[in-house]
Amino acid sequence: MIIEFHNPQDTPPRLQTRKELTAYLNTSIPRPAEMTDTSYDALSDSERTSYDRARRVWLSGGITIDTPDVKDARRIVAECFAGNVARNSGHSGLMLSGYSGSGKTTATKVLMQYIYNAYKRQTVGFDEDHVVPVAYIEVSSGSTAKLLISTLAIFYGMTPRPGESMVSIRRRVVEVIKKAGTQLIVVDEIHMLGNRTIGNGESVDVLKGLHNELPCTFVYAGLNIEEGDLLNGERGQQLASRFDIHTMTRFNEHSAEDRKTWKSLIGAFEKDLLLRHHETGSLANMHTYLLDRTNGSIGTLAKLLTSSARRAIMEPNRRELIDEALLEEASTDFSAQRAQNRRKLKLAPAARNSLLVALDNQ
Repeated sequence: MIIEFHNPQDTPPRLQTRKELTAYLNTSIPRPAEMTDTSYDALSDSERTSYDRARRVWLSGGITIDTPDVKDARRIVAECFAGNVARNSGHSGLMLSGYSGSGKTTATKVLMQYIYNAYKRQTVGFDEDHVVPVAYIEVSSGSTAKLLISTLAIFYGMTPRPGESMVSIRRRVVEVIKKAGTQLIVVDEIHMLGNRTIGNGESVDVLKGLHNELPCTFVYAGLNIEEGDLLNGERGQQLASRFDIHTMTRFNEHSAEDRKTWKSLIGAFEKDLLLRHHETGSLANMHTYLLDRTNGSIGTLAKLLTSSARRAIMEPNRRELIDEALLEEASTDFSAQRAQNRRKLKLAPAARNSLLVALDNQ
């Protein structure tokens, strides 16, 4: 099997600074053209190698599916923007909450792209060197108010001075954000502030202060936010009163609506796999198998289908299609594997209990 080494030109920019985020929002992975066997066979060896690599790069990071969660997030954010236009404090925002692999990261990237593109279209004389419509930071473990505001400062290219106080950094950051015309601030890994520590409490206070002082819409994303301590107590109640919480859940095999949506999402993925011999619709017909295999996780589904497609391209003696045999060769994450094992043992209580004990002890 080919070892896929990365090339700098294939790796999208990171999101941690304004320059990197701006580059990311202005960059897209090109979708290779679909080819018939005749066109593919007519390529030279070097052309075929380049084409196959372009397809694998596309499968690695180019596919974006418009899921119901993404649609809901766009709608809620648009409503928040409309509601925040004439407010001078207490701006509303969105919290994206869900399990690991639910698509929160993808949703935040789509939202940032959505707002960035809309701002470019609607702003006369848009100058990305001086305007920063969208900002992004990640909350670190053990965050403090000073660390959080310093992270935001670094995003804007500012360097906190040695010994500079949190209040001083915050004042400078607020001035820069206002001058940059920032419209959307995404705070990822917000669940890190869920533990009841002095540092986390101060960080939440800093964010609340920014909501009041900045004319920005905030989006928070994190693991199972509503189940942690972030929204508890006086601080948490204030956040909960300002934010819409959209919880991203797994698809449920017992829900007719979920099964219908799941099948349509599989069909959407199929159209972008770019496999020469794959019959569109064949995977949608396997929706029950794929739901069971992935435990209803959209993130696991994406990984399973794209990794299988890459394998179909990389193995010269295999026809370029995805069937159950190829899917069975692909691995999924441990969470999906454990859930699948639990379901398989429903009809064998004694063996099921034995395996569950073993799994839970891992």
